[in-house]
Amino acid sequence: MRRLVLLLALLATPAAAEGLKGIKGADDRVMVSGADYPWSAIGRVNNGMGGHCSGVLVGPRLAVTAAHCLWNRKTRAPMPAGSLHFVAGYDKGAYLKHSLVERTMVAPGWRFGLPYGPGPAAADWALLVLAEPVGEVAGWVGLGRAPAVGDKVVTTGYGQDRPHVPTAHMGCAIIGTLGGGVLTHDCDAVHGDSGAPVLVWREGRPTLAAIHVATFTFEGGKVLGGAVPVSSFLAEAAKQGAAAGQTGSAATPLGR
Repeated sequence: MRRLVLLLALLATPAAAEGLKGIKGADDRVMVSGADYPWSAIGRVNNGMGGHCSGVLVGPRLAVTAAHCLWNRKTRAPMPAGSLHFVAGYDKGAYLKHSLVERTMVAPGWRFGLPYGPGPAAADWALLVLAEPVGEVAGWVGLGRAPAVGDKVVTTGYGQDRPHVPTAHMGCAIIGTLGGGVLTHDCDAVHGDSGAPVLVWREGRPTLAAIHVATFTFEGGKVLGGAVPVSSFLAEAAKQGAAAGQTGSAATPLGR
């Protein structure tokens, strides 16, 4: 395997602003409307420290994000579930519905606070059980199958440079795989996009194929994103309330 330097796609904080790691050449992200499906099913995962990650609803009360988003680097401990908020369809202060997180589950192989690499990245997923049925308003995305190398995908999240509006990179692609089954992709994704869904349209419907978790810089300077395939968390998500995809209602965004 080529030698690489790992740059985590961590929470959007002022300390991360030295450069937009994860933009691969031209910035191909476009703004989308949080009020429209499937972007409505994507939201900010806010914590009590002023930081955020991205996440996606896969059922009425279930969301998926990156496990490292739950780690408090100051206290060196996982964040309590009750300190996390999922804000669906967040867009310039407006949102469709908000909920506290009631319970979190991380991958059995995930270990908080350890050095990061392709091996740990394979277990970098977490399920958020919400206190409120946010998906009944915002909709959710059905769990699909892991994408193949060459598949065209769409990533959508809340990057550090545009934290108040969802942005999507449409038509980027899965490039390859690393150890442990981690997928690499060429989608533009930066700090704050951790946990962002990697979507594939099948039979005209969006499905969740993976979640973005990291940015890898290879020897020679080539930058690729890292993603955990849906197959890694499919079984546990189904146990916890993941459902078939739906479009949700035409709700009026709050906060406007």
